[in-house]
Amino acid sequence: MTGLVAAAAMVGVTAAFMNSASPYVTVAEAKVAKGDRLHLAGNIDPKTVRDDRIHGRLSFTLTDRLGQKIEVVHTGEPVNNLGDAKQVVAIGHVEKGVFISEKMLVKCPTKYEGTDSKSGA
Repeated sequence: MTGLVAAAAMVGVTAAFMNSASPYVTVAEAKVAKGDRLHLAGNIDPKTVRDDRIHGRLSFTLTDRLGQKIEVVHTGEPVNNLGDAKQVVAIGHVEKGVFISEKMLVKCPTKYEGTDSKSGA
């Protein structure tokens, strides 16, 4: 009997995890996917970055790993270090062909560059 209860609990936990999991998607997948917590990773086109602090929006063009592009409008918390960022992960959904991001993770390669251990520095 306890084995059955444990199995049922495991199924419940797995189902809850699967329902809350946020998949990484490409631009094409994001355009047809359901859900509002999609993870879209890609490179920022720095020439397209527009920071509209009056309306609390940041927008730019993102290019995914397949070379597909989409406009991203970030409406969440302000993003630190965006000027240093080459890549981001925007978390949100597509609305009328635009990826609406409520949360954004910034990948800054210079943050992780260290000194060369062979140089003695």
